[in-house]
Amino acid sequence: MIKIKNNLLVKNIIILLVSGAVAKVLGMLGKIIYTRIAGVTVVGLYAMITPTFMLIISITQFSFPISISKISAEGKYKNKDLLKNAYILGAIINIILIILVLLTSSFIATMLHNKALAPAIMCVIFIIPFITVSSIQRGFLHGKEDMMPASVTNVTEEIVKIGLIITLLPLAITKSNITAVIFIILFNVITEITNIIIMQRSISKKYTLKEKGIFNLKIIKEILKISIPTTSVRLISSVGFFLEPIILTNTLLSTGFSSNYITLEYGIINSYIIPILSMPSFFSISIASALLPNITKAYSNKRYKEFNKKLLKLMLLSMMVGAACLAIILIFPEAILELVYNVNYGINYIYLIGPFFLILYMQPTLSVALQAMDKTNKLFITSTVSMVLKYSVLYILGKLGFGMNALIFSIMTGIVVTTSMVMYIVLKEINKKS
Repeated sequence: MIKIKNNLLVKNIIILLVSGAVAKVLGMLGKIIYTRIAGVTVVGLYAMITPTFMLIISITQFSFPISISKISAEGKYKNKDLLKNAYILGAIINIILIILVLLTSSFIATMLHNKALAPAIMCVIFIIPFITVSSIQRGFLHGKEDMMPASVTNVTEEIVKIGLIITLLPLAITKSNITAVIFIILFNVITEITNIIIMQRSISKKYTLKEKGIFNLKIIKEILKISIPTTSVRLISSVGFFLEPIILTNTLLSTGFSSNYITLEYGIINSYIIPILSMPSFFSISIASALLPNITKAYSNKRYKEFNKKLLKLMLLSMMVGAACLAIILIFPEAILELVYNVNYGINYIYLIGPFFLILYMQPTLSVALQAMDKTNKLFITSTVSMVLKYSVLYILGKLGFGMNALIFSIMTGIVVTTSMVMYIVLKEINKKS
């Protein structure tokens, strides 16, 4: 029997789970403080802009945590060479993206029927370079199976964010609600700078102390080979999420609902209900992050039985922990909402959508399995089908007068379709190698 102290995979999972748990607790505390200081109006406005924010961040990250992790784990290139070429590629993406955001911010705000959101959307450009650097660093360290620095940043990020919310958010709210939203977005600049400093210290000391990096087009091509299909998959989801408030707003306005009602309810669902139900997913995400280098090596070395065994056990473990957490949420929804947010809005939404989150907790592990198998191209088809069905349901039910329940049923559709299709692909590939 392998001792835990000698089992790097177990060590990494424990590190990620502990840091993830602490970060979640701190994140919950930050959410409590944020929602109580900000109020429902600011929360609703920020929820409307969040899909745009997440789309920009998805492009900015360019799946660097995955592609750099995989290449770093393989050890084919010098550490400094890998990092230097990743930064060059990231800088090119940054320049293109910043120009696009500047050109489209006013148009996006108009589509959301709130032109006052344009400055907030434009402010996202200040975050872009820092997200790129921290994503590359995180992927590099994960590839080396050195989880501690990145795990520390999960905790420090929440601590810094709480400090900023307490000290600066009340000041911003006295100016205006939009100013408060802008401040919340710009807080990410400070948190990302903190992450970069922590991870860079570890990288400099352990991996690049005496190395000099050189430009290598082969490295950039290899990053692109992994990042493009993976980012394409994420962009499908992100574009769908970006379109969600636009489709919802325009559809519900046409059926007689007011703009204020839509903003308020959308904020409740995306800022209160979804975060509560998503909390248990930190466990499966932590497992997936720790599992990627390990199962990639097992699969590339054709140790298929080891690959299958680890994948199955960790997937079941994710579901079991998720089920226990979900049961508590479903039994005590009002108490949890009042404890966390000091509100009791949206309990009916929890009962409707909650059970479907059980299968959602399997998704991170299944997605990592496909990445290890080099089958990320199949995720593109899965995400596309899921997005089309999900937002077709949103549009049709919205037009039929379902109100905000149209959004709830569309979320259910996305969860079921995506998880079912990914599981089918994974099981099919496993059977081929058995």
